[in-house]
Amino acid sequence: MQMKIKSTLNLPVGQRGKIIIESLRPDNLANMESKTLSDENSITLRTEKLSSLISVMDDLLMNAKIAEDLDLNGTKND
Repeated sequence: MQMKIKSTLNLPVGQRGKIIIESLRPDNLANMESKTLSDENSITLRTEKLSSLISVMDDLLMNAKIAEDLDLNGTKND
């Protein structure tokens, strides 16, 4: 039996969430979908392997944290 796994990372609605999604979008894989709408900022991942989900989500969360720590000028927020 083959698993079908779907996981969605939801980020804050508004400009901050949109900036994070847009900064992560270039790294999207074929099995990922990004949305930046007026009422939703999200990245959805579909996979058949739990290990792939864990690995990709770990990378996504780390990169989202880095993007969140940067302001619009590219300087780190403290």
